[in-house]
Amino acid sequence: MNGVGTIGKELKDHFYLIFRLSLYETKSQYSMQYLGWFWEIMTPLLQIGVYWVVFGFGIRGGNPVDGIPFVFWLVSGLIAWFFIGSTIPSGSRSIYGRVALVSKMHFPLSTIPAYVILAQFYRHVAMIALTIVLGMAFGYFPGWHTFELLYIVPAGVIFLYAVSLLLSALATMIRDVQNMVTSAIRMLMYLTPIMWIPPNHSLFKTLLMINPLVYLIEGYRSALIGTGYLLDHVWYGVYFWTVTSVLLVVGAAVHLRFRRYFIDYV
Repeated sequence: MNGVGTIGKELKDHFYLIFRLSLYETKSQYSMQYLGWFWEIMTPLLQIGVYWVVFGFGIRGGNPVDGIPFVFWLVSGLIAWFFIGSTIPSGSRSIYGRVALVSKMHFPLSTIPAYVILAQFYRHVAMIALTIVLGMAFGYFPGWHTFELLYIVPAGVIFLYAVSLLLSALATMIRDVQNMVTSAIRMLMYLTPIMWIPPNHSLFKTLLMINPLVYLIEGYRSALIGTGYLLDHVWYGVYFWTVTSVLLVVGAAVHLRFRRYFIDYV
């Protein structure tokens, strides 16, 4: 637990630096492109369009999900996945890709996954706002359930930082980890009920909930649509935070134990 406290203090003491670096990361990504930040929004919208046609019309025949328009149900879960699916690979290679540069500067390496996640977070906030507007177009206006975003969004950020802290340390020392992460993310996208509905089978649903990403996806739907999932699955929230805590403790321990040697692996 001392490791988590040390990491937390480093993030707190360098919060302004993390903020500035995240802005630089976002600007540099599109610095040589005419449309720039426009692609941050257009790329996920194009993906949503493809998934809507394939899964909404091709597979479901345009039918709603429990009375909810399929496109709204799809987008409310898909925006969480866009954040998760782009952040974990970026976070896992964050230290390896920058350690040679930042080793000449005086700030802790634990801030690197943090500002990489924050750079992805700006697009995520814009996508949440667009999803709320989409919901209003279908008659789903913000209500008390919308305040659940104040819980589920920080929960997702903490989970992603815990995963990124651990994977970035491992990927710096063992290059195969990066390929494993890329393959795992591709599989998890289809193993997580983002574009499909789990069958009504208790054992299958229980096995599915071993994946903590299911809690985040359904948590976003609970906040944006008002499904009540978070309040109906309090015990699943306990499981989610237990997994997140273990990842954070292990990630902090591995990072602090080996970070003085990271430069030797580059």
